[in-house]
Amino acid sequence: MDGLRIAEHGIGLLCAPRLHAPATAYARALNQAVWQERAGESPADHLEPFKAEFLGAARRSLS
Repeated sequence: MDGLRIAEHGIGLLCAPRLHAPATAYARALNQAVWQERAGESPADHLEPFKAEFLGAARRSLS
């Protein structure tokens, strides 16, 4: 998780400010997927919307 947080801060420094919120949400979702059990939902299912939002924001910032 420490490496993920460091990467998140690197994104904040190197990329557009609009990536900060999706990166933070994705990092928090990853943390929850690791530390909390979800009845009837796989970790991948939980993470997918956060990942999609982050990747979409990253793509938009590159165009």
